[in-house]
Amino acid sequence: MKLTKRFFALLTALLMTLSLVGCLVPKEEDTPADTSAGGPQAVPAPVSGESSEPEFDGEAIAVELGSIQIKANDVANLFDSYIGMFSYSGSINEEIVDQCFSMAEDEIIRNYVPLWKAEELGVALTEEEELELNGEAHAEVEEERDALLCQFAYYYGATDEIPESATQLTQEQLDVALNAINEQLAQMFHEGFVFDDYLQMEHDSILEGLRIDKLSETLKANLNADEIDTDAIDTWYDSTLEMQKKTFDENPLEYYYHAEGIDVDSETPVLYVPEGYIRVQVIRLAPNGEPDEKIEANATKMKDLEAEYGALMLNNENPDRQAEIAEEYAALKAENDALEEGYYGDIRTRIDEAYAALEGGATFEDVMKTYNGTPENESGLDERLVYVNGDDPRNGSLGDYAKDLEPGTYSKPVLVDDAYVIVKLIEVVKAGPVDRASIEEEVRIAAMAALREDAWEAQFDEWLTEAKEKAVFHRETYEMIKAYYLPADQ
Repeated sequence: MKLTKRFFALLTALLMTLSLVGCLVPKEEDTPADTSAGGPQAVPAPVSGESSEPEFDGEAIAVELGSIQIKANDVANLFDSYIGMFSYSGSINEEIVDQCFSMAEDEIIRNYVPLWKAEELGVALTEEEELELNGEAHAEVEEERDALLCQFAYYYGATDEIPESATQLTQEQLDVALNAINEQLAQMFHEGFVFDDYLQMEHDSILEGLRIDKLSETLKANLNADEIDTDAIDTWYDSTLEMQKKTFDENPLEYYYHAEGIDVDSETPVLYVPEGYIRVQVIRLAPNGEPDEKIEANATKMKDLEAEYGALMLNNENPDRQAEIAEEYAALKAENDALEEGYYGDIRTRIDEAYAALEGGATFEDVMKTYNGTPENESGLDERLVYVNGDDPRNGSLGDYAKDLEPGTYSKPVLVDDAYVIVKLIEVVKAGPVDRASIEEEVRIAAMAALREDAWEAQFDEWLTEAKEKAVFHRETYEMIKAYYLPADQ
């Protein structure tokens, strides 16, 4: 479900009612709704006869773009979300209000450009597409209806916990939720505005958004119908290669994220490899739980004793202290050996068995299958990229035991970051530009996608400039909205 601003506003109103009031208090008719919490579409109209201010006309036209009429409700909705960002920093003045109007105008025009331009170009959705989008909008609204009924039933005490579905609510519980929702809507909009009105407004808004998205796709596809020429692809390749080279050479760990497709544009292939990467397979066995803290503390003490002993030996000083150090060191080592045996004993036995299997002729893959503890549905045979020319936070010191191996060979069992491992070197990844011929199709697809996106962005910016010039802004509607945020004397 795509949660809308109105959905969040309605839940926010609910939570504010409960947290600020502390109990359920009927709405006071002479109290205007609080619009500072990112309220929904319209600034609420004052009840007739109870305010000297003019009533808010949400249907008043604010902006016209071709045949598209954008109403005060739509502008107020966006304006209110922007003004809410400033309200936390202090009082609202006319300069801030004008800035928020400017941001709201820009977003509104930007949003309606595809709808306006499609109309100008005679691009329309098919009947089948309209039916499909109506179905999507209906499904989203039904999810929102269900979620709100469950939330309000719980927070207004009709249920002991939030139900998974509104179908679990009794009629009495539904009545409690509906009454609470209608009460909040009356405060947020106007008297007589009920849940069905809200859901219809949500449906229309969601459907319009889906139509705009679909028309954008159609306009983009029409624009990109022409084939991209070879020279443009070559230019994209050269610039992308240079960018990757600079990025990966300056920060080699970035290569890992691109090569593995983690949090990056997966459509762009890796064109360059920095120095220092190898690819390995690992048999890894780790004990359960955490090791005794004494192991690390003792290891630190032993290192300090080694340094002190070395200095004394070098200068041929204090033989008595040398003897004391040897005795202290032996005691710490014995204690650590016992602690490590208790913690790693079973793991050492199993890693030795794994190594013996390898020495006996078993394949590395078969031993990995047998000994690696892996999550469900994972084989445990994945290869790892390891960086060996500097720190590798993902693999710790693993690379130190693999970088001097020959491809296809493996290490003896070694303790790395609280786990025993046997590491096999698969390959030293060749540094430099990746052979273009081997990735030509990926390059072509990525280049065409990027170039078409650039062309679409340029065309959209041109249309946006045109739309801003042709749009008609009804300033009297803006003044009406402004009156709800600024005192009359400002």
